[in-house]
Amino acid sequence: MVLDLNFFFIFQTKVLYLQRNNFKGRFMRRISWIIVFLMILSFQTTVFAQDKNRKDSVLIAEIILPEMNVVNNRLYLKNAPVGKKVEVITIIGNKIREFQIKSPNEEFELTLPRAIYIFKMNGIVKKFIVK
Repeated sequence: MVLDLNFFFIFQTKVLYLQRNNFKGRFMRRISWIIVFLMILSFQTTVFAQDKNRKDSVLIAEIILPEMNVVNNRLYLKNAPVGKKVEVITIIGNKIREFQIKSPNEEFELTLPRAIYIFKMNGIVKKFIVK
């Protein structure tokens, strides 16, 4: 809808003239604002309603990290990746043992002497003290 700006100018000047010279000025001012408001509303707008059943949210995959714990000379694994290996390395860097993971929740007997060891599994590195 194309509007002529001259129309608004002429309309407003007539309203101002009536406001100054006529007792119906307040009424004309209200009418002019109503007309301007209706003209603004008459422009074409697009309205979107939300569909409550529609799910636009991005599904975030729940990342479960593997856990390693050493208790009483036993290595406990939780949520471990099946088929990967757990490496037991001394603090100096010597590889002592290697375990193949066969189930997500598994435990291994360590039989290691007292020392500090590094456990590596699928990019996760943890240090434990075996007492």
